[in-house]
Amino acid sequence: MQKAVKIKLTTIIRQPDVEDQQMELWSQGTLTVKNNRRYLQYEEQLEELSIRTTVKISENKAVIMRSGGLQMRLPFLLHKEQTGNLTNEQGSFMLTTKAHELSISDTRFKVRYDLAMGSAHVGEYEMEIQFLEGNQ
Repeated sequence: MQKAVKIKLTTIIRQPDVEDQQMELWSQGTLTVKNNRRYLQYEEQLEELSIRTTVKISENKAVIMRSGGLQMRLPFLLHKEQTGNLTNEQGSFMLTTKAHELSISDTRFKVRYDLAMGSAHVGEYEMEIQFLEGNQ
């Protein structure tokens, strides 16, 4: 089952000694449900880069995969460290996530996690994706 959805992505980045950053993105995408997993797909523009994003969501874990202008894989499992990666024009980097909150409903996905690149702690991220049917 696949349906068109309107997506609102809100990201809050908390870093030591820096004011919190909040970003918001609206996009059109698709939601596919297959084998008790949800696949949310949409495109985002980041400066000059066009990035295709797929969020694979199951009951207690999720993976965000980005391709196009950059390659990224960010896995999430509640209270457990997970290893992902980022490849861009500067090279390839190992990423580590540790999710403190991971929730899913019929219209919302939320994850709050610590992110490290290599051995350096980058900050705490809170990402919420709301997805509503149709093209309102």
